[in-house]
Amino acid sequence: MENVKPRVKSSDVLLSNAHGAMGPLLPALFASPVMGVALLDGQFRFRAINGALAAMNGLPVSSHIGKKLRYVLGSSAPTVESLVRQVLETGEPIFNRDLTAKLPSREEVGHWVETYLPIRDLENRVTQVAAFVVELTGFKNFEVSLNHIMGNLLHVSAGLKTELQFFATSGHSSDGNTGLLPRAIELIDDCIAYARGVSGLSHRYISADVPGMQAGVNKADTSIKIGGEHWRRRLSGREHEVLKLLADCKSNKEIANEMNISVRTAETYRARVMMKLELPSIGHLVRFAVRNNIIKA
Repeated sequence: MENVKPRVKSSDVLLSNAHGAMGPLLPALFASPVMGVALLDGQFRFRAINGALAAMNGLPVSSHIGKKLRYVLGSSAPTVESLVRQVLETGEPIFNRDLTAKLPSREEVGHWVETYLPIRDLENRVTQVAAFVVELTGFKNFEVSLNHIMGNLLHVSAGLKTELQFFATSGHSSDGNTGLLPRAIELIDDCIAYARGVSGLSHRYISADVPGMQAGVNKADTSIKIGGEHWRRRLSGREHEVLKLLADCKSNKEIANEMNISVRTAETYRARVMMKLELPSIGHLVRFAVRNNIIKA
């Protein structure tokens, strides 16, 4: 049987020959289905690119190799070229730069966060730049839509509160719906609180660093203590009470009894607190409470 040698791609050779801190990691990063990765040379040409980034650019991999940035990125190429040039000249990485652009091959404006790292040869010269790209277009569009919804909810809430105040001060009857109106306002305010919480999580993701790119920065525990004492301004007085009760491992029913509210309202407060403090579980909440001196361990 004839011994057939496996075909070696030129991109595989480039990756295996890359030196420096990122060199050994490049083959694994190129396999990512989510993070876009490319190698660019001193003439701003694509030497290698993975499928994720090619898909973001709206072109096949073969349409990138050997082509300069301007043929792929169009009018946004000068911005990227300036960043690549900076890394080539200084040897210093550039982390988490936002890029908003309309690519020639795509109909909509896109949003990305990009990191550029130097790739050195055996003589320690920076000869290539590795680009790491995460697309945020969907999250950006989601945030815009969510802000629009919050604006509408705030407008409706303000109108209902004005109407309720009118009934309260004028002595007029609200056709038997006086109890319904405060409940509607409460539900709308709950929706606004949830929407703000989701918006905060979305913004946190959009603003997040490209994972694993910035050595020496440990972000694994950010949910335990948020911005020093800034978290206190996120919660209302009642939400502070709920936070303390949750930290004492009180159930929703126990919280409802202590605060003289319904179980459903207690559940709403609990969801608000968890959302506003970006805590994924009660265990995280207890650790948060201990570290911020809300309760004693």
